[in-house]
Amino acid sequence: MLQLRISQQNVKARLDIQDPFLRLKTTEVKVQISSEPVKLELSQPAGDLSIDQYPSNYSRGNRNFMDFDRENARKGMQALQDFIGKIAREGVMLSEIEHKGNPLAQLAKAALPSKMSDLTLAPVASPNIHYTPHEAQVKVEPGQLSIQFVNGIADSELERGSVNLTMLQYPQVRIQVSDSSINMEI
Repeated sequence: MLQLRISQQNVKARLDIQDPFLRLKTTEVKVQISSEPVKLELSQPAGDLSIDQYPSNYSRGNRNFMDFDRENARKGMQALQDFIGKIAREGVMLSEIEHKGNPLAQLAKAALPSKMSDLTLAPVASPNIHYTPHEAQVKVEPGQLSIQFVNGIADSELERGSVNLTMLQYPQVRIQVSDSSINMEI
């Protein structure tokens, strides 16, 4: 009898797989901000102050020579007019002797000093004060703002993967025919 035997040997292979690997190195973006503040300078020179004390001094009796001479001349004229008036009044009073009066006693009584002295209060003029302010000087220096960007860096390195195929056993198909008379193997 004829026998046919077919046997098969499958492939045996080994795969060595190395995965790819990506190395990624990054540096961050940097923002550098620097600023200088605003500078403000204020200055104001002292103002001009003038004080004229003469009106106050004048009302208290302190005068310059020209005003002093004018005042004395005016007072002298007034004293002369008062004296002339007094002489005229006394003359009129003395004329009353004829009319049976006592003018001499009246004149003596008027010539006696009074017991009370007169106190006169007078306002004192205020001095002339004049102030001229100077304008304030303002100097502004604007501040500065500086912004710098430092770019980040992305560095990548790719390690490629690999696939190695090692054949451990190749495929085979065996066909064996056997008969008592024939023995054949393919």
